[in-house]
Amino acid sequence: MLARLITIAEASAARMADFFKAEKEVSYKGEIDLVTQYDVAIEKELIAALTAAFPDFRVIGEESSDKEIGLQPGKVIYVDPIDGTTNFVHRFPFTCISIGVYIDREPYCGVVCAPILGETFSAMKGQGAFLNGKRIKVSNTDKAIRSLVATGFPYDRAVRQAVMPTFAKIIDCAQGVRRAGSAALDLCYVANGVFDLYYESSLRPWDMSAGIIIVQEAGGIVTDTRGKAHDLSTRFLVASNGLVHDEFLAILSAVDKI
Repeated sequence: MLARLITIAEASAARMADFFKAEKEVSYKGEIDLVTQYDVAIEKELIAALTAAFPDFRVIGEESSDKEIGLQPGKVIYVDPIDGTTNFVHRFPFTCISIGVYIDREPYCGVVCAPILGETFSAMKGQGAFLNGKRIKVSNTDKAIRSLVATGFPYDRAVRQAVMPTFAKIIDCAQGVRRAGSAALDLCYVANGVFDLYYESSLRPWDMSAGIIIVQEAGGIVTDTRGKAHDLSTRFLVASNGLVHDEFLAILSAVDKI
């Protein structure tokens, strides 16, 4: 299954790369939450290919599904045709296709393909995590103050203001914080030992479904802010190498608004 997913993802990613420098027709789902004609076209292509390859799975795409959809029962594939659309529009290369597979509400396998970066991350339950076919693992950083942390901000400006106290606290306690604009790739960079921890609120299933299994198979952990096992119904995610997790959870718990 994973090999077929990689083939499907990389085929659409090649088209995404062709579109990267092209002029884009931009429309808005919110004040600053945008979508292009390429998001829609690539999603249609992916759904058709995935449905044909895995007819017993339900395929849920970002652009064609209810934004409030949560963790679904049965066999489900979550698709983000372009994660980091703002980056894609502005020709910032941190953008990707994300495909995450869940079976009976548990992560099973995932593929994140970033064609401009030349990176394909993949993982299947019990088989490890890989970047371009080579096994990857999380970092061994064991202190918050030595950690490079990734985060993101909600599109809703009112909600964004509510998470700023958390950001202020984290930036004081970490070595550095990066906001690159793709949740799927942020998770993969935790898996690859680049980031030691990633946290974000207001995420959707297609943002994180693939990245979660990739982090877990690379030896990391993914929870909510209270340390409970994360599922796709939980909007606030904390992923790390495991060694700094408890320290950052304590920092998060000390902030009133998260």
